[in-house]
Amino acid sequence: MGNVLSAYKTEKYVLHVGDLGDIEGLVLSRAETNEPLVRRFLNVPYVLPPTGQYRWRKPRRLPPGYSYSPQGEPRDCTKFGSICPQPNYTKLGNHAFSKYDEDCLILNIWAPCGTPPEQGWPVMLWFHGGWLQVGDPSVDPNMDPTELISASGGGLQCVFIAAAYRLSVFGFLASKELAEEAAITDEHAFGNYGLWDQRAALEWVHDHVHHFGGNAQELTLSGRSAGAYSTHALASHDFLLHSEEPPLYRRLIMYSNAIPADPKTVEEVQPQFDELLTAFAIPLSLSGPEKLALLRSKPALEIVHKIMTFDNHTFRPIRDGNFFPMDLFARYTNGDFAAEFKRRGMSLLIGEVRDEETLYRQTNPPHDLSSLYKEVGNYYSPAVTKTIVDAYVNRKINAEGAHPDPDESIDPWKKVFGDIVSDGQVRAPSRLLVRQLRDAGVPLSSVHRYMINWRPSFVDRQAPKEFGVGHAFDKPIWNFSVLHGPTPEEETTMRTWIKDLVDYIHGRPFDYGTRAWDQQKVLNLDGSISIEKDSKWEYLVQVADEMCTAK
Repeated sequence: MGNVLSAYKTEKYVLHVGDLGDIEGLVLSRAETNEPLVRRFLNVPYVLPPTGQYRWRKPRRLPPGYSYSPQGEPRDCTKFGSICPQPNYTKLGNHAFSKYDEDCLILNIWAPCGTPPEQGWPVMLWFHGGWLQVGDPSVDPNMDPTELISASGGGLQCVFIAAAYRLSVFGFLASKELAEEAAITDEHAFGNYGLWDQRAALEWVHDHVHHFGGNAQELTLSGRSAGAYSTHALASHDFLLHSEEPPLYRRLIMYSNAIPADPKTVEEVQPQFDELLTAFAIPLSLSGPEKLALLRSKPALEIVHKIMTFDNHTFRPIRDGNFFPMDLFARYTNGDFAAEFKRRGMSLLIGEVRDEETLYRQTNPPHDLSSLYKEVGNYYSPAVTKTIVDAYVNRKINAEGAHPDPDESIDPWKKVFGDIVSDGQVRAPSRLLVRQLRDAGVPLSSVHRYMINWRPSFVDRQAPKEFGVGHAFDKPIWNFSVLHGPTPEEETTMRTWIKDLVDYIHGRPFDYGTRAWDQQKVLNLDGSISIEKDSKWEYLVQVADEMCTAK
């Protein structure tokens, strides 16, 4: 669906984007009825390319006078563009290297057909998942929102915008050399480049979405996995460092992730930068500017291939004092984030799938205690790694609350790794966030928790049954991907499930059904929907507390 048009008829459509000029997209219509479904505009730049000397620099806004149609012809936005260079050692990243280009900071935009309401359609800004290492802005067919948005499909009727951002080494490399350079250039932004990209995308959308029929005052930040982490990160940046500025969004959606612990410091990731220098035979004795100049001269694909061999192969956000406060988790536990959430009248949709661990454990699984420490350490600081490995290996903290593994023959080291990472990245931090909101007096009617235990039959063509309802297996449910071939009964279940999403995005009052903070709405194995007590609440709150206080 995302890059296959055979299900739809297409017709070119030119849109005027104010001072930015004209872009040419496509109207997608249903092939059998000619019903117009969406207007789609792909590969729309929102900042200047982060190439050359601007690799590992804060994104640059489009300057005054910039035009999408400088020669008078509209920019061709009918095709997907390049994606950020990324490693492909993981089953999550399956793009050909030929699709990679650092000139990748673009938006893919879907808007309903027809005349928007007086105030405009609501807006959903989407950040894709992929561990902050891999992924793409809805080039993946599972993520195409055409059917979800269309009036005769899921009925969401919003402007859906998928944002590209820098990934892996290009999005999250950090070092003292980059910090020193940022101080000299007065940008004061080093590391976290992917997060700064997302913030720039949010600003572009807020400024220009009205040209697409969208209402910037009804904007929802959303994402799955790393995109949910990013949603939490952007809100943290705004709530904790810019609380005096007008809000740019009304609500949050966080599918299967949240920020679990303090990110690493620049001192903790410096060895990773030095490893990259050593891989290219760049002397550590050179000055900072010399090191950076040599690294910036290396082709992107060479860098990608190098990092795939590293022990410290994962590049993640850091505490920099600029995007994140240095005392991030202290601010969380003090209630500062939750208090600002309440003051702004925000709302949250957050939850998970039953077998989050089965996909997480496929990438770089350990085979003994030493390799377990190494792989968990790619996610967390040394203190958090030590704490959480002890909790699961020695104290078996999840023994009573764990659910049966869908793979009865799973290797024990691979299993404990999947349990640690899925609990640490998804289950524990989401409950910690919910508890913080509860303790700040946020009304339960503003926080909607879900659990998906249902696996549609068409997923069997995409993933082994031993994966169960794995991480991100809810993509086609939330995106109403009916072209995947659900049975009529399954399509009815999907329609019923996303009704809450439609009401949520539109800001309409609705009764989610939960009456206590430890309850969640559950999509059951048989496709029924019920309100259930969260059986994992107790041990996961303990896990969250231990992670955020690890020393």
